[in-house]
Amino acid sequence: MTVALSTGGALSVTYAASTLGPTAQVIFDVTGYFVPNMSGATYIPLNPARLLDTRNGTGLAGPSSSHVARTFQVTGSGVPAGVYAVTGNLTVTQQTSAGFLFIGPVAMNNPTSSTLNFPLGDDRANAVTVALGTGGTLRVTYAASTLGPTAQVIFDVTGYFVP
Repeated sequence: MTVALSTGGALSVTYAASTLGPTAQVIFDVTGYFVPNMSGATYIPLNPARLLDTRNGTGLAGPSSSHVARTFQVTGSGVPAGVYAVTGNLTVTQQTSAGFLFIGPVAMNNPTSSTLNFPLGDDRANAVTVALGTGGTLRVTYAASTLGPTAQVIFDVTGYFVP
């Protein structure tokens, strides 16, 4: 996950449950960091914005079918043209079979890597940093062990990289 720090260098974590009272343990491992540097890309954090929710037709309408790559627009809704990559949260829900999601700049009906793995009946999310494809788009594929299963897919953008 890539997140911006507050001006004091702190992060905030919120656990949200359907009722008051439940608790959760949180583990956060730092695997890298960004420093001001004029020789590389600059990360611009955003307040999370939902760009894809197949449940209600945001970005794409209807569930994703297994092994069918789908393309959705990223630039234009708070993400300017000309960005290299975006950060965000990819979520699967209402899947009819276990499988995985792949998200990337190129459409793949049979992806060779996964971005988010999940069992049947489990809402699951994963933070991603992903390069944009032609025209400021991303491609997402749901892959199950057979053709036919479906899954609802959600993508919230949280930031982007510019030259």
